Amino acid sequence: MFFIQKFFISSTYFNHVKITELKKLLPPPLFEKVRLRGFAELTPPQRKAIKSGILNGENIVISSPTASGKTFAAELACLKNIIEEKRKALYVVPLKALAVEKYEEFSKIYGDLVRVAISIGDLDSSDPWLEKYDLIIVTSEKLDSLIRHGAIWLKEVKTLVLDEIHLLDDYARGPVLEILVAKLRKLVDDLQIIALSATIRNAREIAEWLDAKLVTSDFRPVKLYECIFHDSSLCYWDNGKLWKEEKIEKKYDRADLVLIEHFVRMGKQVLIFLSSRRFAEALAKKASKLVTKYLSEGEKAKLAEISDYVLNYLERPTKQCEALSECVKHGCAFHHAGVVRGQLKLIEDAFRDRILKVICCTPTLSLGVNIPSFCSIVRDLKRYDEEFGYDWIKTLEWKQYIGRSGRPGLEEYGLGIAIVHTKGEVDEILERYILGEPEAIYSKLSSQPVLRMHVLALIADLFIRNTNEIDEFFRHTFYAHQFGDLEEIRKNVLEVIEQLKNWGFIEVKKNKLLVTRIGKRVSELYIDPLSAHKMIMGMQSSEGKELSELSYLQLLCTTTEAKPLLKLRSKDVPELNSKLVEYEDLIISEIPEIWSYEYEDFLRSFKTALMFLDWIEEKTEDEILEKYNVAPGELRSRLVNMDWLLYAIRELILLLGMKERVKELTKLRLRMEHGVKEELLSLVRFRGIGRVRARILWNAMIRSSRDVKKCSYEKLASLIGPKIAKQLKEQVGERIHEERGEKLIKTQLELFDFEGS
Repeated sequence: MFFIQKFFISSTYFNHVKITELKKLLPPPLFEKVRLRGFAELTPPQRKAIKSGILNGENIVISSPTASGKTFAAELACLKNIIEEKRKALYVVPLKALAVEKYEEFSKIYGDLVRVAISIGDLDSSDPWLEKYDLIIVTSEKLDSLIRHGAIWLKEVKTLVLDEIHLLDDYARGPVLEILVAKLRKLVDDLQIIALSATIRNAREIAEWLDAKLVTSDFRPVKLYECIFHDSSLCYWDNGKLWKEEKIEKKYDRADLVLIEHFVRMGKQVLIFLSSRRFAEALAKKASKLVTKYLSEGEKAKLAEISDYVLNYLERPTKQCEALSECVKHGCAFHHAGVVRGQLKLIEDAFRDRILKVICCTPTLSLGVNIPSFCSIVRDLKRYDEEFGYDWIKTLEWKQYIGRSGRPGLEEYGLGIAIVHTKGEVDEILERYILGEPEAIYSKLSSQPVLRMHVLALIADLFIRNTNEIDEFFRHTFYAHQFGDLEEIRKNVLEVIEQLKNWGFIEVKKNKLLVTRIGKRVSELYIDPLSAHKMIMGMQSSEGKELSELSYLQLLCTTTEAKPLLKLRSKDVPELNSKLVEYEDLIISEIPEIWSYEYEDFLRSFKTALMFLDWIEEKTEDEILEKYNVAPGELRSRLVNMDWLLYAIRELILLLGMKERVKELTKLRLRMEHGVKEELLSLVRFRGIGRVRARILWNAMIRSSRDVKKCSYEKLASLIGPKIAKQLKEQVGERIHEERGEKLIKTQLELFDFEGS
C-alpha cells in the first residue's frame, strides 16, 4: 500500500498541468496528434521546458532522470518549427542503434505529418536526398561528415536536438559534439539548440555555453528505490534515507542468482549489468536454468519461436548463436557488442513484450536504448582498465544503469540494486552511489590526437582561414567556456597545423591556411590524418613491389580506426613470430626491433590483420571466435571499419595516381564484404547468396549465371533450399510456379520433423 500511495503522491505533483494547455501553443494537426496519443498531463520537465520557451525558439538544456519526458518536449519543438516555419530539424544521437529506434518511433507517430529520415551510413556523401525530408535522425559523426561535404540543405535547419549531451565527457564522442555545435552555430544564424541530459552536476555550465535556459527536475513517472544487497539483506533507500530492510531467502551462494530467482518468482523482469561479455554469457547460462521453471506454457512456446530466429539469424549458426538461443528458450539472454544487431533487436523486443524475463548485459545497454524493467541490478561496480587496473564505475554510470527501473503504467515502483560482495564495501557503495551526486562533465577537446581530425576539417571547410581565426572558432567550444584560457588549445592546434603541413595536407602562406587537394579528400573521408599519412607513406614506399592481401591489411591495422587491436596472449607471441618470418617480405610498415616497446603493438596489428585474412579465406565465424576470441557482433563491427579503410586507401591512391593498385584493393574490398576467396565473387553478387551458399554452389560446379540457368530448380533447392533457389532462378530470368516451391518447402519440413536436428 505504501508504494501505491507514494506513486499517487508523485502523480498529483503534475496532475493539474493538462495537455489541453498546449492547444494554443501548437499547430492544430500537431495538437490533434498529441491528443490522440492519449496524453492527459505534462510532466514537470515538459511543463518547465514549455514555460522556458522551448516552443518559442529558445535554446534549452533539460537535465532530468531517464523516462521523465525530455524527448517529448524536444519532439514538440521540432514538429512545431517544421510545420509553422517550413524548416528542418536534426535529432542527433550517439549510437546507430538508438538512431534506428528513434527513426522507427518518429516515423510511426509523426510519419503522416512530416517526412522523417535517418542518415547513419556512408561518411563520404552529402546525402542530397535528405533535402526532401523534414525531421532527420543522425549520429554525431554522420552530421559532422555532412558538414564536411558541404550539404546545402543544412542551412534550412531550425532545430538541433542533442540527445545524451552528457557524453561531452566521453573521449571519443565529446569532441565531435563540441565541434558540431560550434560549426552549426556559424552556419545557421537562428539555430535553436535543445540539449537533453541525464542528471549531472554542472548542467548549468552546459546551458551557459549554449546560451540556453536550464530546466532541471528530479521527477520520475515511477518511484525508484536505490538498494544495497548484502548477505541476504536488501536495504531500500528513499531520497537518501533508509526506508526498509527485506530479508531474501538465500538458496544459492551467489547473490546474483538469489536476486534473479527472487524477482522472476514475483513475476518481474530483471536487467543485470556486468563488466564483461564473458561474465554476461556465463551468468545468462546459469540463470536460464532457474528462470525456466517460472515460465507459463504460452511463454515457453513464444520463447521457442524467438529462440529459433536467434539460432538461425546468421547464414551458419555459431556456437555463440547456439548458446544465446538456448538461453532465450529458457527466458534469459545475454546482451553485449559481440552479439549481432539483429539478434540484439530480437532480445530487446522480447523483453519489451514481457516474454523474456532476464537480460544479463554489459554497460552498452544503458546508452539510450529504451528497455525498461522492474529491477536493474549492478553486480560489477568495479571495471578493469588496462592502464589503471580495477576501479569504481562513475556515479553517473550507476544512475544510467538503474534509470529505466519501473515501467510507467505497469508498476508502482522500480528497484536499482547494487550487489555488495564484502561487508567492508557497504559504506563505500552507500556514499558513492546511493547518496552520491553524479560527477561534473569536462571537455575532452584539447589533446592533439583529438584535434588532428577536426583542425584539418576546419581548415578544409573554411571555418579557420588563418592562424588568427583559431581563437575565434575555439572560443565557441565547451572547452573555452569551461576553462577560459585558450592558450593550451591554441598551442596544440598550432602543433597540429605544423604536422598537417609536413604531411602535405595543408599549406601555410603568409599566415593563410590552405587545404591541399589530398588534404581535402582526407577530411571528406572522415579518417584521422595520421592514418591517411601512414597509408600514403606505406603505398609510396612499396611502389613497384609485389603485395599480397596481408600487405594491405597489416598496413591498415596500424591506423587509428582499426583500434582496439586484438590482445596478445602469451601463447600468441611465438606463433606470430614464426608467421612473421614467413610473411616478412610482404609487410609494408616498418617492423620494430623485437626488444622495443613498439614491437608488441606491431604484433597486435599483425594478429588483427591475420584475423581479417582468415575471414576472406572463408574461415567460419566459429573458427574466428575460437582462434581470436572475436564474437560475431564484434567481427561485423570490425569488418565495417575495415571496409571503410579499404575504401579510404583506394580513394587516396587514386588521387596519387597509383592506379595499378586500385584493382587489387577493389577486389580485396569485395572479398572483405562477403568473406570469400576470389573464386566466389561471381556467385556472392546474387541476392540471397552469402559465403556459405556460394561455397556449396561452387563445390556443386554451379559457378556462373549460365550454370544457374542450366541447373534444375529441384537440384538448386536440394542444395540451398526452395526459397533461395526460387529467388536465384528468378534473378536469371526464370519464373518458378509458386506451388512447386511450396511443395518442396513442405517436403523439407516433413523431413526435418522426421529426422530432427
